[in-house]
Amino acid sequence: MKTILSLLLLTFTAAVTLTAQDEKTYTITDVEQKGDNIIITYSHIPVGDDPDAEYEVTARITRESNKNFDFELKNVSGAVGSGAFVGKGQRIVWNYKKQFPKGLPYEDITFELTITKNEGIGSWVWYTGGAAVLGVGAAVLLSKPKEEDTSNGSLPSPPGTRPN
Repeated sequence: MKTILSLLLLTFTAAVTLTAQDEKTYTITDVEQKGDNIIITYSHIPVGDDPDAEYEVTARITRESNKNFDFELKNVSGAVGSGAFVGKGQRIVWNYKKQFPKGLPYEDITFELTITKNEGIGSWVWYTGGAAVLGVGAAVLLSKPKEEDTSNGSLPSPPGTRPN
């Protein structure tokens, strides 16, 4: 437990600032442990961007002394994944015990974030477009005129008589 508290103080003191492409700044402002969870608080203030833009946020844990220790955080919730995670006080809650059942006995770990802007067409466009295509298809099928049934259960009329 003492090791985890040292780790958290080290990470908080270091307050990692990452600058991704597009000159956006992301700062981890706090890391705290509550039971089996580690809560990572960060600020994401994009420069000159659409305030309603969505981002893809992933978090990793690495060690300074062992470059092979590099894991994406699993069992996370909060301001992680895809969403409009902009502003101060964004929080990621990581249940570290599920990923590391024996705990984190290292003092040189660092949390890193990767935040990229979601580009392209949003999923709502695909859903709306798919619904429109299905609606048009249903309208075409349902509005197709029925072929008239000319049979009345009898044989067809005989051919006309031959001219003499």
